[in-house]
Amino acid sequence: MSGHPYCRRFSNEEIMRIKEMCMAGIPPRQILSSLRQSNPHLRAISRNIYNKKAKILEESLAGRTVIQALVDELGEGGFSYNIEYDQEGYLTHLFFAHPISIELSKSYPHVFLMDCTYKTNKYKMPLLDIIGVSSFNTSFYSCFVFMQKEEEKDYVWALEMFNKILGVHNQPLVIISDRELALMNAIRIVFPSACNLLCVWHIEKNILANCKPHFREEVDWVAFLSTWADLIKSPNESSFDKAWDCFENEYKENAAVLNYIKGTWLPLKEKFVSAWTDEVAHLGNRATSRAEGAHATLKKYLQVSTGGLREVKEKICLAIEHQFQEIKTQLSSEKVRVPHRLRIPFFKEVVTHVSMFALDELYKQHEAAKYGNLSSQCTGHFFKTMGIPCGHMIKDMKIQVLPLNAIHNQWRIDARLFNNDQHASLDDENDQINSLLLDFKEKYEKLPILQKDDTKRQLSQFVGTSFPLILEPKIQPHKGRPLGSKKRNESSSTRREPSKFEIVEKSRKCSVCKGVGHNKSTCPFQVAS
Repeated sequence: MSGHPYCRRFSNEEIMRIKEMCMAGIPPRQILSSLRQSNPHLRAISRNIYNKKAKILEESLAGRTVIQALVDELGEGGFSYNIEYDQEGYLTHLFFAHPISIELSKSYPHVFLMDCTYKTNKYKMPLLDIIGVSSFNTSFYSCFVFMQKEEEKDYVWALEMFNKILGVHNQPLVIISDRELALMNAIRIVFPSACNLLCVWHIEKNILANCKPHFREEVDWVAFLSTWADLIKSPNESSFDKAWDCFENEYKENAAVLNYIKGTWLPLKEKFVSAWTDEVAHLGNRATSRAEGAHATLKKYLQVSTGGLREVKEKICLAIEHQFQEIKTQLSSEKVRVPHRLRIPFFKEVVTHVSMFALDELYKQHEAAKYGNLSSQCTGHFFKTMGIPCGHMIKDMKIQVLPLNAIHNQWRIDARLFNNDQHASLDDENDQINSLLLDFKEKYEKLPILQKDDTKRQLSQFVGTSFPLILEPKIQPHKGRPLGSKKRNESSSTRREPSKFEIVEKSRKCSVCKGVGHNKSTCPFQVAS
């Protein structure tokens, strides 16, 4: 009898536990291990867990399509969302923001990072992930956008939705991205007042991928990188002009490298060179490493790249809720925590009102001013970029107690509560709807009979409007070899494909010039000699 399915059935209590663990994103094999710890005589196998999981999913659909169920859940959960679909009814775009994310985004609207990640869903749709920065210098998810393509119109649609949830009074000051021209154009269109900075890390890796093959000796390459680093760290425009003249003169013989720098990066110098970026309040963010870290965290929740949009949304909710709880706990802790080193009069007004991250940075500047460990001249860059007084300012203030208004609002924790977890972002909108309904009711009561009938008929049509049938997205063409290729193995892994600079670093090199893409018999230096 042990082989009969009847012996492998689950009890009602075990079914409830399976549902709970499925919602928590626990893999079937781990669910089975957990059940066996409670019931050593359990004869179920992994296939039984998979079957039960499929049945739970079918029951949750309740006869609805996957997209209809997803839309219903977004609406019932208080999400701000929007969808787009093509003429055939296939979904092409999905924007959604958790109510918790909306509350955080409105509380911290100063700096956002934008970047797409891949291999998150079975439709192979790119996922635009917008990341915010909290008072504690930690990251949080602002919103997510599944897009059919990564063209300018797709990004414009996504950013317009993001702009709507922020509102006119919460416009971002700085947006950091890669050199994705379509995204950069969309940022300029939707957020014209925001300063769009480019990730310096990705710039360095792009230069590695495109310039390193043109250097024969490793020492020459290291010297080039050092010169480039000095160039982008120029503190003002005049020093940049001088550094660029030296750079251009030093590498005039290497036309390919110089032309690449001139054509690709020089026109965008205001977006990554310190002379310009140190004039804006980027709060210490000059790279999209936050976004890369957020992608990695999200993929730990996803586990596989073969889930549908509904499953991905559920895993995203788990990540957001965990993230929010961390922020709330840290907020409560720092409101009552006073480190011993800060128990001095200078910090009296700011301690427990400003995050520990900002206090640590302020303490470093205070110590530098106290012991005279300051540069000869104040550039003002630290205060402009971080919103925290620098050592020179503290020295010039000659005050016993630092006023609270000397700290940027980004780092304040005293005015933030985050108590309304579920529908905090909908309060203003609900107030507007209730006000409109009261005005409508008052006006309706004064209408003639025939106009009342017309109004009721229009309302009935509006309420009775059914949601259009929307089909699941078409699977997007995958980058790389065609799906039918024998050398192409499909995988459910969420691991990203290697970037160009990684390929350059790992590729086999020519034994003559140490470049990639050729061997010693076809080496251009060998032929020239």
